[in-house]
Amino acid sequence: MIHKQLMRTNIVLIILILAVATIIALIPPRAVMTPGNELKMATWGMPFEDLLFRDVYARGFEKENPGWSIHYQRHGHLVEKYNAWHVQRRGADVMRMGIDYYKSFVAKGMLAPLTEYLNDPEIGLSEEEIKDYFPAIWEQLLIDGEIYALPSDNSQYGLYYNKTIFDQYNEAHPDEPLDYPGQHWTWDDLADATQRLTVRNTEGQDRRITQYGILFDLWAWPYFAFLKQAGGNMWDEAQTTTLINSEAGVEALTYLVSLVPPDAPMRSPDQAASAASPVELFKTGHLAMLLDGSWQAPSIERDKPGLNFAIAPLPRGKQPGVVSGSVLWAVSAHSHHPRTAWEMVKWITNRENSIAYWNMLRVAPPSRSSVVDSPDFRSTSGIIEGDLVHVPPLPESLYPDRVAWLEYAVTPDSETGLVPGFVPSAPYQADLQAQIAIALRQATRGEKTPRESLDEAAERTHEIIDRDRSSRGLAPVGRSR
Repeated sequence: MIHKQLMRTNIVLIILILAVATIIALIPPRAVMTPGNELKMATWGMPFEDLLFRDVYARGFEKENPGWSIHYQRHGHLVEKYNAWHVQRRGADVMRMGIDYYKSFVAKGMLAPLTEYLNDPEIGLSEEEIKDYFPAIWEQLLIDGEIYALPSDNSQYGLYYNKTIFDQYNEAHPDEPLDYPGQHWTWDDLADATQRLTVRNTEGQDRRITQYGILFDLWAWPYFAFLKQAGGNMWDEAQTTTLINSEAGVEALTYLVSLVPPDAPMRSPDQAASAASPVELFKTGHLAMLLDGSWQAPSIERDKPGLNFAIAPLPRGKQPGVVSGSVLWAVSAHSHHPRTAWEMVKWITNRENSIAYWNMLRVAPPSRSSVVDSPDFRSTSGIIEGDLVHVPPLPESLYPDRVAWLEYAVTPDSETGLVPGFVPSAPYQADLQAQIAIALRQATRGEKTPRESLDEAAERTHEIIDRDRSSRGLAPVGRSR
């Protein structure tokens, strides 16, 4: 009896072993993983952006690299996550990040140097490929002869304008019409149009504004743009002393304050949009002009598909200047597979995937000249799931109004020979930007003068820098008052 039970048990075990062996044999080779064949990829964004970053980038790299698995993650507060991981000496192998944190991350030792792979004859980039990246971005990435990331895009700050409002004004004032905004506009043109397109209620004692001339969110970019145009700089050469409170800086902030009424509905970008926020007022036709980034266009089109608007380059001051940014892809200094992570970063930022980025999201032009100069840049498919439009398609007929303005920032100026676009990047860039946002709020609300708000912002920034230097055993920076 016992012998028969043992035989039955053995037969069952043999059948189970054969079944498991059959299942293993049927699994594709790339699915048989060891823990060492996985890359962690971290990004941020809206849930629908997973359709690009997860389904096209992560899954696409897996298909082209059998045996490797990509652990894709999307986080809301990714910078904090990166810093926490770094303290624990771990992190995402493939990191998506903003250029404003780049030099800070390098200084902290968070990013792996990539020049070794960049120059590798088998897996590196050719000289032609490197030259394809916009120089204004590439130059910011070079630190002591080393590169720590590759750029993905070149977001830009522009002047949105409601064409219907301009047309209605010109119909009512045929003797003194307003031109549409364009690269020929100056500060005086913008101030004049702002005044003429601001409309107040004229009935009774109610003098509320019913149509604003121009509004913008209270953050660093509007100030940086006009600081540059006034001939000023954000930092000294060592990038340890900010120059925001120079005469040019005060001139820039004074001009910005003059454009908006003291009680205008301004907000910080991290605050939730309300019916009275600048972008919502623009969508509803109560705002003639909006200063905002390239990423805003698709959402305006999606929410108000019939809105007749266009985007122009920023007006010119003493010199041209268009503030821009960049999203980068980097490799963690704690990656166990830096070579493969580099290959993924290189693959994500290649020309084909740069086109896919623009075609699906259209938040910012890719950082490659060959893409911006190609027919692929003139129309996009967007992202549509059934009846749900996440990113509207861009027909080529809308290219002149919605996209052509982006070429201005990367085209050499006829007078200076320099491209107007510039990319703010410094070891303490994020700290400076936070202080500029405070200064803008104070100045536009009349709480402090432009000079007072900038002096305080500079002082707070210097305190942050010297406190950080002290924590690393360095002396405070010697600065003249």
